[in-house]
Amino acid sequence: MTNILSKCIQDDIMPQTNDTIFCTKCGQKNLKKDIQCSKCSSKLHSHQQAAYIVKTDTTLGGLIPNNTNALVAYYTGIFSIIPFVGILLGIAALIFGILGVKFANKNPEAKGKIHAWVGIILGGFFAFIYLAIVIASIFMIFLEQ
Repeated sequence: MTNILSKCIQDDIMPQTNDTIFCTKCGQKNLKKDIQCSKCSSKLHSHQQAAYIVKTDTTLGGLIPNNTNALVAYYTGIFSIIPFVGILLGIAALIFGILGVKFANKNPEAKGKIHAWVGIILGGFFAFIYLAIVIASIFMIFLEQ
């Protein structure tokens, strides 16, 4: 009699729906989202959920790096070859390259470390060359006066 009474009380508290599951060890009714039984603490589900979700690679198989700063450094480093804007693009390539290398070091799955280094080297080289040309030109103008 007490089992029937406790079963009725239990059904009032947690009516059986599609969201309930019974413990295979003691028969206790539990919610499907529960990991272990509320009565005997045994596992309710035999399978484990994935610890992490694997992202699919949307970068054409790694051809395009998922490190935006490295990619910006690469292109600004390449375009820093252009006279007159080379100083500004070279400085931008240096900054973005450093940020890209830091991002790649912090996130090992990120690609683009080589792109960042190309931006740093080309940007630094051409910024230095064009800055030296500008300083030399200014110096020559003052020497002629």
